[in-house]
Amino acid sequence: MNLPLILLLLFAPPAHDYHVSKTNVRYVSAKSEVQVEMHVFVDDLEEAMQDAGAPVLDLGTADEHIDSERYVTAYLEKHFKIEWNGELLPVALVGWELEDDMHGLWIYLVAEASDPPQNVTVQNSVLTEFYADQKNIVKLFNGKDRLTTLLMDRDRLTGRLN
Repeated sequence: MNLPLILLLLFAPPAHDYHVSKTNVRYVSAKSEVQVEMHVFVDDLEEAMQDAGAPVLDLGTADEHIDSERYVTAYLEKHFKIEWNGELLPVALVGWELEDDMHGLWIYLVAEASDPPQNVTVQNSVLTEFYADQKNIVKLFNGKDRLTTLLMDRDRLTGRLN
């Protein structure tokens, strides 16, 4: 058998059979802001973005594309929105980090919000255009207390707390 092929098979990251993201949306009253932590599989995100026209991004690696931030921001602006107490929050990308296993990617976002959550709608269609079985779990917190858990998928792109 071909040695490079054997090495590729031995060191290739294992594929996963499920498609899920988890997101924490947390109101931090001391800073008057909403902080978002989104966890996705990096390979899923990169494949979906490439399918939509982005180049190979290599997020979180030494070979990361110079315009990665622009592509990730554009993708999230299209697929992740928060309406907070009746107003659409202008969520800004803070950054991301690749987990040690090289599979998980944490994406960090922030937005100003002076009032605690009362009526919140979250649209999370991340990866649903690419994977029919994609599930997006969103937990909404008021400080340390979890207010609700929302589940979104291709057929249900939004969830609400009111």
